[in-house]
Amino acid sequence: MRVTAEIFFRLAMGALVAFPFSASAHHSMSEFEPRDEMIEIEGVVSRLSWRNPHIMIEVTNTNADGVEETWTLEAGAVSGQRRKGLTGDEIAVGDAVRIAGFPSYRRDNFMKGMHLLLLEENVELLISATRNPRWSTDTLGSDRNVFDPELVSSASGNGIYRIWSQGGPNAWFFAGRRQGNYELTESAAAVAAEWDDITDNPVMECIGPGMPALMGNPYPLEITQAGDNIEMRFEEFDMLRVIHMGADVADPETVPLSKLGYSIGRWEEETLVVDTSRINWHYFDRSGAPQTPEVTINERFTVAEDGNRMETIMTVDAPGTLVEPFLVTLSYEWKPGDAVNPYECELEDWQTLENTLTN
Repeated sequence: MRVTAEIFFRLAMGALVAFPFSASAHHSMSEFEPRDEMIEIEGVVSRLSWRNPHIMIEVTNTNADGVEETWTLEAGAVSGQRRKGLTGDEIAVGDAVRIAGFPSYRRDNFMKGMHLLLLEENVELLISATRNPRWSTDTLGSDRNVFDPELVSSASGNGIYRIWSQGGPNAWFFAGRRQGNYELTESAAAVAAEWDDITDNPVMECIGPGMPALMGNPYPLEITQAGDNIEMRFEEFDMLRVIHMGADVADPETVPLSKLGYSIGRWEEETLVVDTSRINWHYFDRSGAPQTPEVTINERFTVAEDGNRMETIMTVDAPGTLVEPFLVTLSYEWKPGDAVNPYECELEDWQTLENTLTN
């Protein structure tokens, strides 16, 4: 965030501790908007990074003027590709390819990749959300929920204690404000207006989100019993959240601040109720809305009678950030065979923005 906006917010709401974020090649879709026209490039894969948070592929080609140039293609996260049956073994440096995607309006020779055709095999990899091929009838990546048959047959669950997959539109942290689901205060809106999805986003620096944004992530979470406590293990950024129950509960005022805060749980019949405070994560959502340690969160986790679905009602009270408390319902499904895989977020040295931003 820019210095002037940060000073404004500090004066209005109290001091925030700044993170020293450097520029990253991973970000939201904003630099590719408006998506008016898809372009195609044909060349040879010169570098490849099949890692979270996003796949990056460099393709070297010769343009119409006979000049060699390099295009960088950004595709979806490894976690999402894995669930479509794509492992990264399908492509290698040296492969001749044709790529199609939407060009960046902020960086030269950079695109959001949608399709990748392996020219020698005539196999098309659907490396984004689309299921419709562009060139070939021989495709990979059009399926969803491609699970190991052994994991499917061995899957088990006991009430809330199982692996849960996203079952609905959980991504409020990206689009909620634009859709009018919550309203920022004037001071918070001033800070959010200065947010740059490319240079300011800690998630795209492989820094995992804090609460409440963590509870909107699109990847599976596993809920387990850990002694008297309950643990939530997230695939995204390999994060672990502890819900303190029973004798383990401490006075929150004695607990140090942390980005996930201190969560205290209790059972109300079949519903797990969790209250969280002591949060020092500085962003309410993932698009620049700031938050202070005064934020508190109430969650109610209820599993359907058949055990196949879990609904979470989350209420966030963020004084100074939100005009009024924000309430959202998150839905999860039990998909036998889905797993919480290692996220292992890591950026390559060449995935930086140095000397690449053009406007």
